Amino acid sequence: MGLPLEGLFLHLVHEKGFPLTIRDYLDALRALRLRYGIQGRESLRGLLATLWTRTDEEARILDQVFRKIPFPTDEEIATWTGQDLPEPAEENRQLDPDKLEERDRGTEQAPVPQIQFAAPTHTGLGLPQAQVSPSGRELFVLQPRPSVSLRSLIVTWRRFRRALRTGPRVELDVAATIAEQARRGALTSPVLVPARRNLARLIVLVDASPSMVAWQSLNPTLAESLREGRLGLGTLYYFHNVPDERLYERETLTHPVRLADLLDRHGTSTLLIVSDAGASRGRRNRERITETRRFLERVSPYWQPVAWVNPLPRRRWKGTSAERIARFPNLAMAELSDDGLVWAIDVLRGQRSA
Repeated sequence: MGLPLEGLFLHLVHEKGFPLTIRDYLDALRALRLRYGIQGRESLRGLLATLWTRTDEEARILDQVFRKIPFPTDEEIATWTGQDLPEPAEENRQLDPDKLEERDRGTEQAPVPQIQFAAPTHTGLGLPQAQVSPSGRELFVLQPRPSVSLRSLIVTWRRFRRALRTGPRVELDVAATIAEQARRGALTSPVLVPARRNLARLIVLVDASPSMVAWQSLNPTLAESLREGRLGLGTLYYFHNVPDERLYERETLTHPVRLADLLDRHGTSTLLIVSDAGASRGRRNRERITETRRFLERVSPYWQPVAWVNPLPRRRWKGTSAERIARFPNLAMAELSDDGLVWAIDVLRGQRSA
């Protein structure tokens, strides 16, 4: 049996980077139920090209992948769509009453999902929210997928190292021990030195404004990765649109903390900002640019260098506040991706210039 439609969809998303969603997959199933794309191999390929490709390059990639997949049988199409097989012609139709009765019983006993409702205070919306247990046949997890995986974030943070020897003397210094023995002629005690510890300090400020809602699933991943990143200090705070004299410990913009207190508590740190910098709105806001510059000047004596990761691609920065902010001196702005985060961390390490 060739790859099912689901396997083709997952391959295009995860291996080829197609910007598809679960809705695109369901649209293809709905079209098959309406008898589109089942007349032959080219018919199915044309249907998927119409629904799943946006550019000539994507159409070319789909065609290459599709050529490696045998055309599905009627049984496979029926499995995908949840419908019965097409009935044969009248002259060849021979119905078995026992099989018909078994088929009818199967269609009557469709599972009913169990639904529970969370309290309005737990959903954060002021409204009850249905919690539906996933079906045993459903292989998709309909949850937001962060732009960067937890593993990638942890690896990125561990790349940020400023190792210094500090603390109690617990490690043997072989060279110093040999030199001491050669000088005295006899070794009374080994020479011990403190262990190396990562003293890299990182403050992460995340924009929790409405323009960042599409990427809010990244926030829990950021918090967890900082705990596992083995940094000397990794602290996460939130702000609304532009960081100012008050930051917040929760993404709901509660538990405020004064900036002055943070500068006193976490001086000599590096700073990473996660925000669209106004690019989502597609316009240039002079007030936002001025306030951002004022904040960076306020923290620069304490938190340097400064890196900025923007969840929107660079082509979307043109003509917006983000384009102007990205040109600030001593500020490095990159796209929010695995490569962009590595580049930002290299800036914080001093391996690249801002």
